[in-house]
Amino acid sequence: MASNMNRTGLNRNNIDKKGSNKNHSSIMSGSGFDISESALRNALEMAEELVSVVNKVPVTVFLWKPQKYWPAEFVSEHIREFGYDVEEFTTGKLLYGNIVHPSDLERVERELARRIDEGCTDFSQEYRIVTKFGETRWVDERTFIEADKDGVVKYLKGIILDITERKREEKLLYIQRNLGIALSASTELHETLEILLDSCLQIDEIDAGGIYLIDEESGDMKLANHMGLSPNFVEYASYYNANSPNTKLAMVGQPVYKQHIDLLLTSRDEHLKQEDLRVTAIIPVKHGKQIIAAFYLASRVEYELSDHVRTVIETIATQFGVFISRIRLEEKLKECVKKKKG
Repeated sequence: MASNMNRTGLNRNNIDKKGSNKNHSSIMSGSGFDISESALRNALEMAEELVSVVNKVPVTVFLWKPQKYWPAEFVSEHIREFGYDVEEFTTGKLLYGNIVHPSDLERVERELARRIDEGCTDFSQEYRIVTKFGETRWVDERTFIEADKDGVVKYLKGIILDITERKREEKLLYIQRNLGIALSASTELHETLEILLDSCLQIDEIDAGGIYLIDEESGDMKLANHMGLSPNFVEYASYYNANSPNTKLAMVGQPVYKQHIDLLLTSRDEHLKQEDLRVTAIIPVKHGKQIIAAFYLASRVEYELSDHVRTVIETIATQFGVFISRIRLEEKLKECVKKKKG
């Protein structure tokens, strides 16, 4: 202790005969005790400032222990965007692995283990997590591996970015691309209807639907193909005559987006009130200026379809119109060939 006091200048030579400090400010600034206290205070202030900055950025930051399912020592407040509280993780009530989607958890664990074995210091991977409300969200995690000089991992630092919207857009583009390829190779109407409807139901927000064809002579609307609809719906909504409000709504020629209950226009629709459908879409399909079909698409989860989803299903309807145009043109060419041969 004496040697420490001599080094810091806190000895009797610094005190005058009256027992007061000769230079209070210089002594205090030269004090080992006061320097460490000041440094600690500054460090704490800096740490608080860093935490404040981290909590303001639109990502979730974690500091994990390298243990099973990654217990957290720190998590930023942005975790609330997924419905969770900071304390749920920092108290150990929840482990990060508890919210990773069960279908992705093994892959995430395996990738982390591989990267550690390879001596990586950081890497990125995409996977799903489940929010507190049960919703599935896609995230891009940038992981930083902190190890000591012997290679023993001490901490894992993660930056979690929600990329759900980007993944949805990528999926919608993928659906459109695959549909275009399938339609270019298809020649059968029934097969094409199945392809179209299956493509629509691959959209996360859509989980039920049907395609109505308009009879060229009568103008009646008949359900030609359906997926995800109840037997009750198929029984009471498979046919509408040309003068029915439902057919007239489709024949307006513009997409209609409404709540399912708002589309119940006829007395027969009383049977459909119990359907667990929320938002619905009626998308007309045109061959030239003539309306030849209508998509009926619905969601049991969403109350509204986003603009991007609307654009995609309207594009799919347009692709179907192009397909019909091609099929009818091919039929006319075949008829011309038959007449020439005859």
